[in-house]
Amino acid sequence: MVQIITQDPSFLVNEHLDIGQKNWDEPDHLAVSQLSMVNLFRTVAIEPGEHVMPLPKGNPLDVNALTFADPLMPTRTVNGDTFLNRRLFNDGLLVMHKGQVIHESYRNGMNEHDRHVIHSCTKSMCSMIAAMAVDEGLLDPSASMSDYIPEFKLILAWQGVTVQHVWDMQAGLVFSEDYSDPNAEYWSYARAAGYYPPLKGESAIGARAWAIENLNKRNYKPGTSFVYNSTLSNVLGMALENVYDKPLAELFEEKLYKKTGAQSAGYFNADPQGFPITEGQFNLRLQDFARVASLMLNKGKNFLGEQVLPSQFVEQVIQSNPQAQLAYGKDWKDRVFKNAHYKNKFWVLEPEKKRFTMLGIHGQFAWYDLNRDLMIVGVGSYPKQDGDLMMTVLKSLWHGIALATDTNTDSQP
Repeated sequence: MVQIITQDPSFLVNEHLDIGQKNWDEPDHLAVSQLSMVNLFRTVAIEPGEHVMPLPKGNPLDVNALTFADPLMPTRTVNGDTFLNRRLFNDGLLVMHKGQVIHESYRNGMNEHDRHVIHSCTKSMCSMIAAMAVDEGLLDPSASMSDYIPEFKLILAWQGVTVQHVWDMQAGLVFSEDYSDPNAEYWSYARAAGYYPPLKGESAIGARAWAIENLNKRNYKPGTSFVYNSTLSNVLGMALENVYDKPLAELFEEKLYKKTGAQSAGYFNADPQGFPITEGQFNLRLQDFARVASLMLNKGKNFLGEQVLPSQFVEQVIQSNPQAQLAYGKDWKDRVFKNAHYKNKFWVLEPEKKRFTMLGIHGQFAWYDLNRDLMIVGVGSYPKQDGDLMMTVLKSLWHGIALATDTNTDSQP
């Protein structure tokens, strides 16, 4: 039984400035609200294991002193400090190269003890548990999703939708996550899950009920088009609860978090009914985010060499996948990473270079360059949820640091 941190949220982050549930994601509020999600949601603690696994330290890399091309003014460059503060609006950054931390820094008011919401990077962590369920024979990627969630058997749109379709966001269901469109289905879902106050005539019915009541129309044949749909990650979480016959928060704690050597509890925000919002509401200290994320860098092993994820999972994510690339390009127009695809809730950005990432709105990420044995983890308060400019800034950061590590050879263990 996980510990409840917040049973009845106040819905206030800063009473004096009137920052709360109605306006937490306004650009000038993000720096504090993303560290304060316990005030906005029901929240449970995901406890670490008995033994903390120290993060090895290597030869420091001064990212603030690096020079980056300025995405806003391409003929100019800016130093790392300006780039992180004024282009990326970064809150915390950690770089791990060849098994050692070579950079860790905080800004924008955040410190090493703060827990920052990692938004859709939570999806990738849910995916890790799904991989364990497949490895244990409890979840079949080729089986119908309705085999694991009986409520979907009665919904015509779910016929032919497999676990893998949901895992890869190729379910073919009608859904828009266009944050600029107030009529997009995403906003109805977000209010139902407790992100914002319900509109007149609505109620916060929770993530489960919203999925069952609203994911009932199809506009693509399953497996033919990638359409980003956060609610599908909640659906995957629902299936995991059913196959393990355990609450999702307990699965995160027992099967994943306790095995990573984390130092402090993670906080999982839940909807009003108590279901953990697995599409985006895990809150972690930066170092603990890196400990979980490093499983993908270390072929599924933790820092003690223990196999936590199935050994083949990382390769399944990053291997060349023409079908996923074709589906990615059908509905989704990625102008920054044109040859990318989405697999098992990871963004495979440059598959030929073994570069992929977890990615969350407002600048949360864990980016990998396996050829360099490199991982860059960040949390941020980018003013918009996403967009080409944010991705261009992130790409410049990742590639700039990658090149800098080539000369930081003393970081080798």
